[in-house]
Amino acid sequence: MDYRKLVIRLILVATALRLVVAGVTELSNDEVYYWTYALKLQSNYFDHPPMIALLVRLCTGNLLFQQELFVRLGAILCAAINTWLIYLIGARVNNERTGWIAACLYTASFYGSVLAGLIMLPDAPQMVFWLYGVLLMMKIFKATGSRHNRNRRLALFGLVAGLCILSKVHGIFLWSGFFLYMMLYDRSLLRNPFFYLSILITACVVSPILLWNIDNDFVTYRYHNTRVSFFSAVQWDGFLRQILGEIGYNNPVNIFLIISALLALRHHKLTNERFQQRALLAVSIPMVLSVWFLALFRDTLPHWTGPAYSLLLLLAAGRLNARTNGVQRTPTVVKVAVALPLMILLLLPFAIRYLPYQMGKKEELSLGAGDLLLDMSGWESFAEDFRQIAKEDQHSGRMKGPVTILADYWFPSAHLDYYVARPAGFYFLAIGSLNNIHHYAWVNRSRAPLTRGQDAYYIAVSNYYDPPPPAMVAAFQKMDAPEMIGQYRRRLRVRNFVIYRLHNYQGGIPDDGIIP
Repeated sequence: MDYRKLVIRLILVATALRLVVAGVTELSNDEVYYWTYALKLQSNYFDHPPMIALLVRLCTGNLLFQQELFVRLGAILCAAINTWLIYLIGARVNNERTGWIAACLYTASFYGSVLAGLIMLPDAPQMVFWLYGVLLMMKIFKATGSRHNRNRRLALFGLVAGLCILSKVHGIFLWSGFFLYMMLYDRSLLRNPFFYLSILITACVVSPILLWNIDNDFVTYRYHNTRVSFFSAVQWDGFLRQILGEIGYNNPVNIFLIISALLALRHHKLTNERFQQRALLAVSIPMVLSVWFLALFRDTLPHWTGPAYSLLLLLAAGRLNARTNGVQRTPTVVKVAVALPLMILLLLPFAIRYLPYQMGKKEELSLGAGDLLLDMSGWESFAEDFRQIAKEDQHSGRMKGPVTILADYWFPSAHLDYYVARPAGFYFLAIGSLNNIHHYAWVNRSRAPLTRGQDAYYIAVSNYYDPPPPAMVAAFQKMDAPEMIGQYRRRLRVRNFVIYRLHNYQGGIPDDGIIP
């Protein structure tokens, strides 16, 4: 059986499906926000390292093509690479059939197929370097082989681990897993100078993150410190959300197979050599336990552990291969697992546009709160409505100066920027506290500031409604009563866009837009 060809076919089919979905759905909150990263390349950003900005800039042709498909193209290409890499790791630690099963299970993961394979998140490039780093570890820790090759791979591992951290700081768990395995099973590496060279290479690669933070008063660390502080009151509900989210994001079938494989470790060897499964556990388990510990005290996100589960899938694949070898080319349970995200991807565009159901809250100013489908729909339609409103206001003299849109939070700021302001050539600024506007504090500096006497629109959305901040209102002489524009799904009103007209700017808002 030619499993390499099967993996290539799997990649081609999954890629084609992702391309279709990417081209017919609007961008999510995170995606449009990371698009703003690409507008102004930096060595680091308020909330993440710079790799995703480089990927968006590359796949949009230096911002020549800014349609949704091109913004997401990097994630789709990364998914194809990741599927191939997990096949190679599976084939190395066991056999090609294990690699094929691992590739299927990775594709069956909502994290691997969608969050790091369709949606443009930092996880997409992170997973490329994460999996390649693990593949290098398997070669480094192998007892046989030439010293020259081992040294070369050690140096390359330092580069790859650094690039993984440049994608997302969670990449540090590559090194933590390396250290853990080395201290438990292979201390001879401590006498190898290339081990220290590898650490130095990683430090050099990630140094732009530190240098940027030195120039910006360590703002990234101060922000994330408020998100991950320890030893506050234990929040069991947050911990439960994390666990349930991991089950959903990684596919319940996959989680069942992973648990079965971990239980089997006591009596069975799931890889060709014991060191391989030890290495997989050394990298994955610390990440899972660390996030679980954080979840006891602070809000966490289920996809933070996605890289760890991708490695545990290799153990699940090894277990399935042993149990079904010679019986089936592809185990039935794997086919069931793959069917779940496939159905989601097929149904998602239709649900976003046509689901005949009003989800979330029903009150006028909070209409749609809790309806996640709204994050990827309605923006193009509203943009057309708003362009007509702005045109009429300019023609009647109701609003003075260039059309300028204001918002006070990074979402929906990025949506308004991408879908409303950018295509029409309107000005856009996000104005609020640094913890609210995030990277817009840097974007604002490269844009035309408000001028005295100018009018502006403040736009809010009912599913994340926030009224104009008092400091913003105080900077204008007058604010009109709001006007609402509805978003509909099969004739059901599912969200309101709330437009405030602010008149005669008096000054007082800094160029970076940061206000209390």
